[in-house]
Amino acid sequence: MRPTLFFVALAALSTPAGAFIDSNLAVSPGAQASGGGCYATPLVPGLLDMLTLVDPEWAAIDVGSHLPPFSDPITLHGTVALAKINEGGDLPADHESDDQNTFITLDAADQGFVATGNVGPHGEDGGQLEVEWEIGKYPLFAWAGRGDRLTGVGRWIWDCGHPDPDPPGSCSVTMTQPCAIDADCASPTCSGCTSGETCVGVTWNYHSELHPPQAVAVTRTGGYKHFAHEVRAGHRSTRTDVWISPDGGGAGDTCELTHQANPFSLLGIECHPLSHPVANVNASDFTFDIPLPPRPPNNPRPPRVRAFDRTPNGLPRAKVLTTFVDGPAPTVHVVVKTSAPVHGQLPSKVGKTIIAGWRPDPTPVTHLQVAVTAIEIVNALKPVTPAVALMQRCSVTTSQDCSMSACPTGESCLTLGGPIPGWTVFLEVNGDWRALPDLGTVSAPVTVPQNLTYDLGVLTGDTLHLHATGHSLDCREGQLYGLSFQRALSLYGFFPGATCLNTESHNIGTFDVDLAGPDYGSGGTSASFVTPSVGGNGGHCSATTSQLCLVDADCPSGESCVGTGGAYKLHYTITKLPLR
Repeated sequence: MRPTLFFVALAALSTPAGAFIDSNLAVSPGAQASGGGCYATPLVPGLLDMLTLVDPEWAAIDVGSHLPPFSDPITLHGTVALAKINEGGDLPADHESDDQNTFITLDAADQGFVATGNVGPHGEDGGQLEVEWEIGKYPLFAWAGRGDRLTGVGRWIWDCGHPDPDPPGSCSVTMTQPCAIDADCASPTCSGCTSGETCVGVTWNYHSELHPPQAVAVTRTGGYKHFAHEVRAGHRSTRTDVWISPDGGGAGDTCELTHQANPFSLLGIECHPLSHPVANVNASDFTFDIPLPPRPPNNPRPPRVRAFDRTPNGLPRAKVLTTFVDGPAPTVHVVVKTSAPVHGQLPSKVGKTIIAGWRPDPTPVTHLQVAVTAIEIVNALKPVTPAVALMQRCSVTTSQDCSMSACPTGESCLTLGGPIPGWTVFLEVNGDWRALPDLGTVSAPVTVPQNLTYDLGVLTGDTLHLHATGHSLDCREGQLYGLSFQRALSLYGFFPGATCLNTESHNIGTFDVDLAGPDYGSGGTSASFVTPSVGGNGGHCSATTSQLCLVDADCPSGESCVGTGGAYKLHYTITKLPLR
């Protein structure tokens, strides 16, 4: 970065706590110096303009003393409002799997990390900030739920793929002409504009995000056992799940984050397999505070703290140091020693579960079990005519149709396009997340048996919260993840490839249930439920009402698809048990 622009950018970024950072800085000359920042597109972008939006898709907000794409990680703290996957899916060329999105309301001291775009007309509810990490890189045990506390360390970025110019600007002379960039003020977009006009006054709504994190600590308060890392009902405690990893997927890889002077160059770059993470989890330890429940009356004893290791087998297990900090709001200060070698090897991916609570603690806890027995697919949300016709191509000699002749020795025959089977569904019960198995072949209405049991302790005043997120796969998420633009174009060709890329997964509807005490839906003992999802895609044909559909083309000629949503029903039983 040029020195003058560097100091100008620093001054702009030095906002006090509570002051939002201006999203227009994302496309400022200071941000774009040395290949940083975001790059805008016309007010009505064309198909290939989309390459500009992902060149790069994520730009560091403050590179500090580094050159883009590198930056120092930030640490933020907040309360979780919502966690879900990106139901529509993500750009496959720079993703290996869907993003998991956690929306958090930042603490007052960290509000300076929130951008004006987060609170504008295209912002999140209440100016929340998203923490995004690819599902394949982020184990379920450390996913957050509503109301949990989250400490995250990672990459503070502009989401360049969603500029959202609103309100747009106007051309500098032809003021009635709306614009986003200078090109909107020239022919052919503006035939009446004079030569040399510029676009002025545009308001950009780029979001700031923590994307990806390299370390998260998620703390929830409930009734937890102290003797197992699995979620089990017990006495009132806090449970903190920790995940640390330099692997952020495409959003954390140098190859994907490097700006290209010509965005068309992206069509010829191969970044997979990803191998150049920007994060360095060994540069410092991961430190955070665990808030404890209120101390029970007449209990002077310090809390009991137990740490369980969740690190993948064969990797170094980083040491955990805990210190009790007493006071009106007592905490446990935690240091995960990622900077210290373990038997001569530095930690890389680290998982921990830390349970802390007072002993004894007479606070009442209700022991519940939720048994999920089936998911009933009412509408599979699969189009009658696939977005891309079925093709077969050789894995290396990609121009060869292997439905007609065998591939050369050593190559495989790939099936591309055609009907895309499968659903993906994740279900949490009070922050305990599980993936519903055996949904990979779903292509028609079917009831898929499940055998998931959630065991939890609920405190008085809390609710039993069941929340699911997922989608019905289509071409983009079903076939393109982990394929560069170059590889996808080689396999599919331009127009089928572009069609597949634009065919996102389908919304299966919202499933969000809250049940209050004292029985939490159990009726005092046990009760079973069949609860449908609400909204989402799909319905029935307007005249042939017995025929399910996703789009109008699925119905007989002259009919339309009447949206009803509710693509699935969840079967589950809630049982109230004595606390052992």
